[in-house]
Amino acid sequence: MTEDQKPLTDSEFEESIGVLKKRKEHLQERVESLKFKPGWFILVIIAGGLAGYSFAAITDFRHYENLTQIIDRRLSYVVIGALFGTFMYGYVFSFFRISAQNRLRRIEYKLVQLGAEELQDKIEENFFTKLVKINFKYLDQYYLQTQEQADKSFRLASNASITGLVIISIGIIMMFFDKTEPAYVTTAAGVISEFIAAVFFYLYNRTVLKMSQYHQKLVITQNISLALKISEDMETENKAKVQEMIIERLTTDINKYLSTPE
Repeated sequence: MTEDQKPLTDSEFEESIGVLKKRKEHLQERVESLKFKPGWFILVIIAGGLAGYSFAAITDFRHYENLTQIIDRRLSYVVIGALFGTFMYGYVFSFFRISAQNRLRRIEYKLVQLGAEELQDKIEENFFTKLVKINFKYLDQYYLQTQEQADKSFRLASNASITGLVIISIGIIMMFFDKTEPAYVTTAAGVISEFIAAVFFYLYNRTVLKMSQYHQKLVITQNISLALKISEDMETENKAKVQEMIIERLTTDINKYLSTPE
């Protein structure tokens, strides 16, 4: 919360949290409904094939010597239409699902942020416990940001891969129309696109590995916080000694885990 903003009252804060939670539930239902549906996918492919055939029947006025040439020609347009329908289905489906996921993640981030601000405002009450909770809230924010970056990397890699596949398919189809040289150029461009996609997938894999390292550090942080919390609540004659033992056991070689080498 910035200095220019007035702090929210308890009722305003609860109202903001309630609104965000309702929006979160709505978006979760939205994301759940945007699943891949085989029936719709097959229907789109059939519609694309029929559209390609209709386009060929309307626009192709050339004279063919036999029925085989006509079938080959029309079949090529059917394949093109089916591929175009597949591409459009995947694009539209991915667009709406990813948009809903991004909105959901922003709301989750906002909820975590509000939770951290509330804890900061009330940190005087049970200082240590609130401090631990604030730490985890900020870790949650970091996780959501990292997850969003990983999703962006995956989408970029997927789009590059799909684009390369479409370009290669166009090159193969052009060969059926006896346009050999343009087909070679198009196919080569598609192969290059697939290589770029492979690089993007590699970067995505690196991001996922970093997230895995983050999870390991989170477990260590949880262990340390748990040890401190347990030792704080103990009421024994050997409390200081037990505290020292717990902390020593749980923080053994801690630097080795917190500074993971590249």
